[in-house]
Amino acid sequence: QGSKQLLNNYPVYITSKQWDEAVNSSKKDGRRLLRYLIRFVFTTDELKYSCGLGKRKRSVQSGETGPERRPLDPVKVTCLREFIRMHCTSNPDWWMPSEEQINKVFSDAVGHARQGRAVGTFLHNGSSYYEGTEPPGSQEEVFNRGMQDGSGD
Repeated sequence: QGSKQLLNNYPVYITSKQWDEAVNSSKKDGRRLLRYLIRFVFTTDELKYSCGLGKRKRSVQSGETGPERRPLDPVKVTCLREFIRMHCTSNPDWWMPSEEQINKVFSDAVGHARQGRAVGTFLHNGSSYYEGTEPPGSQEEVFNRGMQDGSGD
């Protein structure tokens, strides 16, 4: 099994099996790779009870801004950011996400964790969680169509 340390100066590890799954499932897209790594590096609870990267004060409307929401562990976040950049730089056939896209992957991960990942459960408190945002998945297609150079799958 063995653990793979993502970057030398960060205490962030995943198993070799997780790494293989992440790389094989990412189709050379840095955002997908990041999505997998977030899932491996953070527990669902860490994601669920965090306020993401702590950048946006958007969750006010949901009425659940308790003091317990802290930003995600900055060491892990920085490690993953750096790692994705490094990986995409050293593998030029991989698609390098922008800063905004990286941030979005993190906030999406937090959103998914809060919903319990299962689509259809986000009506639990009577109001749709997704107000004002697109349903999951739709932006991905638009994104890939607009951003890739036709060498996709």
